[in-house]
Amino acid sequence: MQLISIIPGFKPKNDSRLLEKAELLKPGLYYTPYPAPTAFRVNGQEISPAEMPDRPLRRGDQVLMDFGRHIVGRFSLSLDQAGSAQDAPAYIRLNFAEISDEFGEDPKQYHGWLSSSWIQQEEMHIDILPAQVCLPRRYAFRYVLLTVLDTSLKYQLLVRGASCTGESSADETALPARTFPDDELKRIYEASLRTLAECTQLVLEDGPKRDRRLWMGDLRLQALTSYVSFRSIALIKRCLYLFAGSRFPDGRMSANVFTDKEPAADDTYLTDYALWAAPTLREYLAETDDGEALDDLLDPVLFQVDYVLEHFLTADGTVKEEAAESAFIDWSDNLDRRTALHGVLIQALEAAASLCERAGDPSRARFYRDKAEELRQTAMRLLWSEEQGCFLSGDQVSVHSQVFMILAGVMPPERASEALERAESLPGSPRMITPYMHHYYVMALLAAGQKNRAEKHLREYWGGMLRTGSDTFWESWDPSDPDGSPYGGRIVNSYCHAWSCTPAFIISRYLLSSPT
Repeated sequence: MQLISIIPGFKPKNDSRLLEKAELLKPGLYYTPYPAPTAFRVNGQEISPAEMPDRPLRRGDQVLMDFGRHIVGRFSLSLDQAGSAQDAPAYIRLNFAEISDEFGEDPKQYHGWLSSSWIQQEEMHIDILPAQVCLPRRYAFRYVLLTVLDTSLKYQLLVRGASCTGESSADETALPARTFPDDELKRIYEASLRTLAECTQLVLEDGPKRDRRLWMGDLRLQALTSYVSFRSIALIKRCLYLFAGSRFPDGRMSANVFTDKEPAADDTYLTDYALWAAPTLREYLAETDDGEALDDLLDPVLFQVDYVLEHFLTADGTVKEEAAESAFIDWSDNLDRRTALHGVLIQALEAAASLCERAGDPSRARFYRDKAEELRQTAMRLLWSEEQGCFLSGDQVSVHSQVFMILAGVMPPERASEALERAESLPGSPRMITPYMHHYYVMALLAAGQKNRAEKHLREYWGGMLRTGSDTFWESWDPSDPDGSPYGGRIVNSYCHAWSCTPAFIISRYLLSSPT
């Protein structure tokens, strides 16, 4: 599945009033100085931090620096020379990596469908030594690999020091104190919050290494986790206003918004992401009771639901193929998304009804609730297979279909649990690839009354990423294919990604009795 949309001449329709409000909600950044790397290796040999400043480097030498934890920020390098006069520039290459395995791929061999310009690599000439090299770009990394491409016969390069200043708008002082039953759950919780913090910038980014954009599917999960942790309420509101303030000319919300310059909706529409706007606003209002946000955002959000009802339902009340083709659900090439999207639509309708009730419009609320119930009955009549004991999407059985039907409340918990187990037991079912999908799987287990299974899966899946040595959670993680990439090369994978941050939400709301 290649997630690329190109609409020639596309120009989003901007609402200046909403975008001005979004601008007023822009947060300040916290800047955290990080000390020198905790470990160095020169040409594969470990070097102590005390030895490193006086270790001369020649053409072809490599220095691997380990900062000891994932960092998002600005990198600086203090360089000097040894030997005779500097009669030529020092020529170096810097490669940044979130996990060390990224160095196992040659950037020149990457031929995936995402731009190779996202690969964190810089080459530079340093004309005069000593020099303090401060790179202008922001990086997401734990490791830095310096390669000496050349000096000259007269001198050698010295790395006197390296440092980084972290950037995030997450307020660490807002975190509630919590106690945990064991160290594993605590580590998962902490890695979850580190992942969210690194993605909490001037918007809630999907990933600080690549894209660095505001995506609706990520936003919902970030917001849920932020409510139990950093409480970035103004930032969540800002993000909602950005989605409503820059949309397709026909009123649809884009899947993502560019914000580095004037806010501009991308020309990518994902049906499920647009539908998540209603639950995301409902959850925001449940936390804030923000009447201004309800007044400003209600119509743009309800339009997303109305658009799908008008354009993307068949005569028998199921989701059209074209709607499913423009849905995400998960990175699974062979996944039939129709039934999963049907479940997302029901959830969006219930959220729309709640929003209308809050806005004092009971007749419109009743319309959405009646439509949700109608779609539930349609699902049981046309999508449920009594023979298979689970929901079908076309002729395909998938965990994805069961998950979103369970979350839509189509069946009672005991039957939901049986359907999920049945789908998991059938061979050839599409695998869940992303932490995004695994989040909804855990939520479906909880909805089906399977708390122990939900906790077990959280420990196995997110804990599995930690067992690789990572301290943040990834964009894509399939334990049966740990080197897999949806992009054609793991060198562009994001290893700190917003939609994987939800264990802290699940742990806080469902697995711990209460904060202390």
